Amino acid sequence: MPRLPFIEPADEPPELRPVFDQLRATRGRVPGMYRTLAHQPAILAAHRAYFHAALDTGLLPRAFKEKIAYKVARLCGSAYSSASHRQYGLNHGVTEAEIEAIDRSDYGGLPENERAALVFAESMVETGGGVPDATFEELSRHFSTAEIVEIVALVGIMELASSYGAVFGLEPDTNA
Repeated sequence: MPRLPFIEPADEPPELRPVFDQLRATRGRVPGMYRTLAHQPAILAAHRAYFHAALDTGLLPRAFKEKIAYKVARLCGSAYSSASHRQYGLNHGVTEAEIEAIDRSDYGGLPENERAALVFAESMVETGGGVPDATFEELSRHFSTAEIVEIVALVGIMELASSYGAVFGLEPDTNA
């Protein structure tokens, strides 16, 4: 059960209209996490701008980034973020078989670059950023500097979003 009330559509602050419009355009709705963060508009706007840059735009394909987002949410134990990014992944072309493989950390059927990124994401979460050189070097074999920044930013924002979900008591959103 959510620990804080959501900002309802009728009560959306006018200054957040561009943020909420962007969410409706990219996700079809305003998820509960954003309706909670809306109690502090500056934090919501900053969080959404970062999330949009890391996930919705950038150099890497959205389906690939959803695999990373889903994996990080699972590693962080966030039912809310896991359910959301599982569905977003499916919506963007990730298959059920790929999701099941990611759950098992069985990346053998994925392209080599995706395997390197998922192993890197696991390491980043599990070590608090203390990724071994060999893991970073393997990631670097497959991705440009800008793409690595995008991957690191995505893992970081997903860790934060997963924490929000846990702290705020957000329940999985069935409308992802």
